[in-house]
Amino acid sequence: MKISTLILLLFISVGLFAQTSINEARQKAVGTSVTVSGIVTNGSELGPIRYIQDNTGGIGIYDNALSGVLRGDSITLTGELDDYNNLLEISPVTNFTTHASGVSLPEPQIISISNIGEAYEAELIRINNVVFTNSENLFAGDKNYSFTDGTNTGVLRIYRDNPLVDKIMPRDTFDLVAICSQWSQNEANTGYQLLPRDANDFIFNTNIQLTSALEVVETTSSSITIKWNTDNDGTSEIRYGSTMELAALTNHVSGESTVSADEYTHQAQITGLQSSEIVYAQAFSVNEGDTAFSAISAFVSKSNSTGDIKVYFNTEIDENYADPTVASNIDDFMADTLAAYINRASESIDFCIYNIDNSKISEALNAAYNRGVSIRFITCGSTTHASVNDLENNIPILERPEITEGGIMHNKFAIFDANATNANAAWVWSGSTNLTPSQLTYDSNNMIFIQDQSLAKVYELEFEEMWGSSGNQPNAGNAKFGDAKTDNTPHHIQVGDKLIACYFSPSDNTNQQLINAINTADYDLDIETMLITRSDLAYTIMDAYDRGVDVNVITERESDNTDIVNTNLSSTLPAKKYIFDDAAGQLHHKVALIDANNPESDPQTITGSHNWSSSANDRNDENTLIIHDADIANQYYQQFAYRFKQNDGTLVLSAQRIESASVKVFPNPTEGRLMITADKTILRISVYNSTGAKIKEVQPNENSTELYLPQNLTGLFMLKVELSNGDYNTYKILKK
Repeated sequence: MKISTLILLLFISVGLFAQTSINEARQKAVGTSVTVSGIVTNGSELGPIRYIQDNTGGIGIYDNALSGVLRGDSITLTGELDDYNNLLEISPVTNFTTHASGVSLPEPQIISISNIGEAYEAELIRINNVVFTNSENLFAGDKNYSFTDGTNTGVLRIYRDNPLVDKIMPRDTFDLVAICSQWSQNEANTGYQLLPRDANDFIFNTNIQLTSALEVVETTSSSITIKWNTDNDGTSEIRYGSTMELAALTNHVSGESTVSADEYTHQAQITGLQSSEIVYAQAFSVNEGDTAFSAISAFVSKSNSTGDIKVYFNTEIDENYADPTVASNIDDFMADTLAAYINRASESIDFCIYNIDNSKISEALNAAYNRGVSIRFITCGSTTHASVNDLENNIPILERPEITEGGIMHNKFAIFDANATNANAAWVWSGSTNLTPSQLTYDSNNMIFIQDQSLAKVYELEFEEMWGSSGNQPNAGNAKFGDAKTDNTPHHIQVGDKLIACYFSPSDNTNQQLINAINTADYDLDIETMLITRSDLAYTIMDAYDRGVDVNVITERESDNTDIVNTNLSSTLPAKKYIFDDAAGQLHHKVALIDANNPESDPQTITGSHNWSSSANDRNDENTLIIHDADIANQYYQQFAYRFKQNDGTLVLSAQRIESASVKVFPNPTEGRLMITADKTILRISVYNSTGAKIKEVQPNENSTELYLPQNLTGLFMLKVELSNGDYNTYKILKK
């Protein structure tokens, strides 16, 4: 049925309404009640809003009552005209009727970039032969991207729930289908943005396209294996070199492809590398004369360092949760600890700090310089940093300049002996701690030291981008801060037997990496961060709770968060699960723990300088680490648990029952006596109460054993059974 015929029938079938065409409705004053009919052109991929079209025009509809309305639904609705940031909407909706589903959509009108404007607002349009002005690797949610036809430039926006999020951005010319929308708090004829709905809105005229970014399969000290996907079969090739310049990618390797579910997976291995060697690689696949290229990305081979990691806190921890390492609360000795690492350095120190006012640190840096250590120092030009004035006159210092658009150099990291012959001399310091009296001793902070030469060289790359040179002296004219920086560092670093992901802001879409990590939570999610001002992070936390994850969130003050974050989290999470810090000192962490209580999952620790804000993501210089390791997550959890309970938060054991055929625990429920048997040697059994605190541990070192739960306690317990083959099995036990 033709759309015009269908809409005519709709007008007849709903004659009881004082109905107008969409174009007529658009001419009426804001506040007027109107009744219109049309075809819905989008679904939840653009959020709560729905756009509808008839054969005269389009209009936005904003009301949660339409959350179940789908693309292709034919509807009639009545509501009030509203102006939202210069976008004409019907909101609220007083009633609506769905007449049919799966109706063909209006054909997009073909226009040019210069035609984008009010005449096409809320309508499907198509613009041919465009390309992104600066193609990043992957799309991020709630972000704008510029595209051009070679003469004019337009803007498209990706909503946080769009299936395009975290998908590869097109690098070649494409035809764009989208809904023409608007968001402008200024002039009425500005702020037009196009809203693609999914990957089908990008139309290509080539035989092959990449459908994924490059992904590391494995790194060794001499090789890096990389994979990628395409929509059609093609060759599997990588060109690589020592810089991001295309002309420098003079080395070449070929690999193989496999096919599954109409998607082709390619894999190739770069060999012959030195340990901790950084390479820049571009994958490409050829099909019948067409070539699909990836973005040029940075990778690093594995180091010969130990991968040792040291974590320190300056506030209380709860060692009842220790498994196995008791976390280190060093109280007032944060400065002494950092100074000790400075004192160990023998060749170089790159120091990057937002704020410093501590004589122990400045004296240690001066002593290092005087014994021949090369020191480079970056700080923020818009804050006080008294101890900078105490540094030796010949230590080169670069300040990030103040800029009108805002943004600060907010990092807290240092790199020790990144290029030393002894790989174990290389260390990286990171965490949340500014080097001021209150931050070091009174405010709740963490420091982390990682012994790894590959990670040190990754941080060195970021440092030198801000420094403007690879030499001892800065080049202010070439220095890049804030959004002038590029995504030029490796993100996948194999540190010993641990995977560490490393991201720098604002170039690396760090906020999206936080969202991606939170989305992997299967059992528990514990967040301890100074503030949350981004609604997309709040929605991601809510999604975790909705899928059954035990969620606990503490921030510094309610007033530091945005109203929408407070409203959504407080209304979604149970009582005493979203709380605010009332303990002494400022809660200054930027920490999230994912499945920290479930070693059989993928426990992750997020830490660094990056506050959960738009400023951190879009303007500030920041660093973020995501550490995949159960022991590190547990150490951070010990500090989190103490602070959370100190503020009257409720922790409930969230581990799931994961049965193994080789382990039997019975009876369950029990009156107190348990029998545990296994076909492997049982090394350790740990017993936890319902709050997650360890209350008992035995080490049977045999295949079967009896265990008695505490006589004076009843309710839910968790057993963690560790076997000689390295397996962990967790069980929920009910004691009557």
